[in-house]
Amino acid sequence: MSASRGRQLRALVRKDLQLEARTRETVTAMALFALVAMVVFQFAVGQRSDDATGVAGGIIWATIALAAVLGVGRTWVPEREQRVLHGVLVAPVPRLVMLIARVIVLWLFLLAIEVLIVPLGVVFFVHDASPEGLALVAGLCAVANLAIAVPGALLASMSVFSRARELVIPVLLLPALVPVVIAAAGGTHAVLGPEVQMAEFLGYCRFLAVCAAVFCLVAYATFDHVLDD
Repeated sequence: MSASRGRQLRALVRKDLQLEARTRETVTAMALFALVAMVVFQFAVGQRSDDATGVAGGIIWATIALAAVLGVGRTWVPEREQRVLHGVLVAPVPRLVMLIARVIVLWLFLLAIEVLIVPLGVVFFVHDASPEGLALVAGLCAVANLAIAVPGALLASMSVFSRARELVIPVLLLPALVPVVIAAAGGTHAVLGPEVQMAEFLGYCRFLAVCAAVFCLVAYATFDHVLDD
């Protein structure tokens, strides 16, 4: 990426982050939803078992995926509400740079939610998590976030002109995230138990990396045409 493209990318990311810092709408909504979901799961599962480690990974990542739908649904909304969407689209910025900027912002939003959800899930459902396991989960989050953010940014752009975008995004995004959630939950379970199962964890990480790569290729091949249509 050239220096000019890098400056454009930084400007777009900075714009979205500054807007979120002022409004605090997207991350706040995601965090509140995730917090309520975790509390509900705690009452549903945690009270019935002394150690719910076996389901902790699934609960954590199902919550993250549903919170991600809220974040993806807010993508492009500020531009629509302020009636500057057309100006953004005709700006002399490559569409690929716009996509990468949206992916980075969604990745950061997911990371912010995981800082809350993962420790809360460990406190609620896991009683003997090791520091090594928590560090490995942090690395898993980095890969899984990419596998969530890329299709999220692509589908948000596909539905930007749709009147039913609130329905389109969950209907299309959640099925695409099923393998990501399963792999992330499996990888989390492999390292949050009493013993760290490194081979199993690395297998799930490789699968997540493949998912992220496939989503990146699909987004790269289609994004130029998505907003034009």
